Amino acid sequence: MLYILMYVVQVILLIVFLVVIILFILWSIGNIKNKVPFVAASNAVLKDIDKALDIKDDSVVYDLGCGDGRVLLYLSHFHPKAKYIGVENSAFPILLARFGSFLNKKNTGNKVEIINKDFFEQDLSNATHIFTYLYPNIMDDLFPKFREELKPETKLVSLAFKFSGKEPISEIDLKRSKYKLGRKLFVYQF
Repeated sequence: MLYILMYVVQVILLIVFLVVIILFILWSIGNIKNKVPFVAASNAVLKDIDKALDIKDDSVVYDLGCGDGRVLLYLSHFHPKAKYIGVENSAFPILLARFGSFLNKKNTGNKVEIINKDFFEQDLSNATHIFTYLYPNIMDDLFPKFREELKPETKLVSLAFKFSGKEPISEIDLKRSKYKLGRKLFVYQF
């Protein structure tokens, strides 16, 4: 009996090990493909992001490079009538975001849509609010797309990084240690 139990434990450990390896490979491929790592916004700043975005019932909120979807999931709890769309093209974060969206819908009825797509190819013309946590070079690469597609008055909130050619309408100091990521929010109006 002990041998069977040890065998079962070994099989379970092997399966767990293989799952971890597969998830690590998916995460690595996504980082290489996108040239940027998956770095989630800290839970400590979600309340500040919510306040900066100032979402209304009829808002359409996009999170470009949504990662695990935590920003949209958080927002959907406090503004359930708005529409939430996360755009991500890395396999590992998409799995996390879709699982979180499934649990969110099951618990609250709020649906967060996660799209597996390059955000440069996503039509943003219906956006009223956009959240980003992207490197400055990507922000600058997206700027012409935003100018072309976004309606007047669309609000964009960027965590940590700003455009080099556009001044924010406000900067919010998140009062985080200089050793922590995401110390400022930059708010833009298009």
